[in-house]
Amino acid sequence: MSSSASLDLLPFALASAASGQSLLCLLVVLTGQSSPLPRRWLAGLFTMLAILASGPVVAAMLPSGQALMAGLLLVALYALPPLFWGYVTALTRLGPDAPRPLSLWHWVGPGLALACAGLIWTLPAGSVDFILATGELPGGTHAAATVFCVFVLVLAWNLVSGVYVHRILSRLNAYRRALRDHFSNTERRELAWLRVMIVAIVAVWLAVMAVLVWDNLVASLSLPPVVGSLLVMLLTTMLAARGLSQFPGLATVEPVDGGTNVDAPDDETGPKYRKSALEPDHAARIAARIEAVMVKDALYLDPNLSLPKLAKAIAVPANLVSQVLNQNLDTTFFDYVNRCRIAASLPRVLAGDATVLTIALDVGFNARSTFYTAFKAATGQTPSQWRASQSTEPG
Repeated sequence: MSSSASLDLLPFALASAASGQSLLCLLVVLTGQSSPLPRRWLAGLFTMLAILASGPVVAAMLPSGQALMAGLLLVALYALPPLFWGYVTALTRLGPDAPRPLSLWHWVGPGLALACAGLIWTLPAGSVDFILATGELPGGTHAAATVFCVFVLVLAWNLVSGVYVHRILSRLNAYRRALRDHFSNTERRELAWLRVMIVAIVAVWLAVMAVLVWDNLVASLSLPPVVGSLLVMLLTTMLAARGLSQFPGLATVEPVDGGTNVDAPDDETGPKYRKSALEPDHAARIAARIEAVMVKDALYLDPNLSLPKLAKAIAVPANLVSQVLNQNLDTTFFDYVNRCRIAASLPRVLAGDATVLTIALDVGFNARSTFYTAFKAATGQTPSQWRASQSTEPG
């Protein structure tokens, strides 16, 4: 008896905890003082997550809770993709200006979901409970039209979500390329955690689809009622842990003609460098000045070196520096600077008189892991492997 009661209380307790967690994060967002644009989208995301988590709580506490939550859940599911997209565009915007407002078509899905929710909420009392309990229609065109609309919208949601996932991942890739056009160290600006979270959501979505297919075509199989609450808690935790402190990495960067443009239509890179007066001999002189300032002045030692800093050091506009790096030197700013840093680290690595972390920091890297990645990209080996290979080569 006691065990059964605890099992019945578990879904309610977890749903309460998940919805409370989301509402607490919403309160933190609304009372925060940092960048307002990402926080606006975070507030929407936490609100929708609270709705998704609160189903068992509302259903248990209100007589018409099932019907109320059925409509709200549909609206929340359709609101999450455009809210995620808005959050990503706010974090990856290029330049200090605010990103363009989302087009109205982003809200067509949530609008249709709200209209369908209206059909659900106007069903006769007990209809939703009857449908969920028996899987049958209570009769009447209203109920049939409502069930049909819900079915169509649920199927369409899978397609819509897939489109948003593709667009978000494409934009994150463009953002990563744009970072490499402007900064020599990108660790604090990277959004790898967001990419991991999106991939994890897709993996969970595929697992749920597999369970539904198995349940309908092979044998009875259903997810425990606590799974939804646990997933919302996990998603809320990831968003709170990183999203509340994440800042737009390109917000201080002025767009460079021809570079990667995350705000370009369809999330593709911007146009190639427009026709300019940069003649081959002029480009060669700029390239020589870049090489000179990097070698003689060791500008790469600055861990916060950026494209504007390099442009200022050689008194050349940033767009021309970017053009020369990409077209004449066939590299990005990020890769060029890291190549200089790795070249400077080789004698130190070979001497073996300092730790890898010390060498990495001395030549301009911000982290040991970043140094390892760049070193292996340049030499094909780790520092210890490279040192060992050099010592075994015939003199």
